Amino acid sequence: MGRMDHTQYTQNNQFQNKLYNMKEIQVKVKKLTKRMGYLPIGGGALNASYTFVDAVANICSMMGNAGYKYGKDYIWAYHGYDADMDDAVTLFVKDDKMKTWVHLNAKCDYHIKHLDDGSVKLTKSGIKERK
Repeated sequence: MGRMDHTQYTQNNQFQNKLYNMKEIQVKVKKLTKRMGYLPIGGGALNASYTFVDAVANICSMMGNAGYKYGKDYIWAYHGYDADMDDAVTLFVKDDKMKTWVHLNAKCDYHIKHLDDGSVKLTKSGIKERK
């Protein structure tokens, strides 16, 4: 195995050739999630930032729902920063058409509310929460 930075380099030439032909794209984390970075309960070292992980899960879910295949059409590459130095999810995608699709469709249409007991409540954006 070769060196490891943000992305992992392997000796699998077929995978590397496929990766080199992909386009890099960055999407702002705040465009993909509204989730808090922590839980309002104790958690120690495991209570790390959930914001970025939620953003990656959301974009991968959106692309899967649109028919794109993870590992074939796109992969998550690393946590990066965009030109404004905002946190960004960096993906490698197969072609420019996918880059356009991601920028047109990337959004967060749900809210995750953390409750004091550590549980969460999921609501759709624009829908008022019932008490």
